Amino acid sequence: MKNGLMLLAVGLSVAAFAGMMRVKTDVQTMDRERYKLVLERADLRESKRVLEAEWALVASPDRLEALAAGRGYIPGTALAIVPLDPSATVAVSP
Repeated sequence: MKNGLMLLAVGLSVAAFAGMMRVKTDVQTMDRERYKLVLERADLRESKRVLEAEWALVASPDRLEALAAGRGYIPGTALAIVPLDPSATVAVSP
């Protein structure tokens, strides 16, 4: 009886140890994945900032105006719209 209880206690201790080691490795793996995601998020934020700055430069009104003026662009009106399909009709609102 005493040996049986001792064997049961040792078995439960080994099982608990194995379970704790499994949980530990799972947590370490998740922590590494979280760290990679944090780095990726920081890279994406930096890329977003760069793209927003580039877009602000490219789409600035002064630049677009100078670009349009240099090519002889004349602003269009609703009456000057020409349909791509000659048989199509264009509805013009006053």
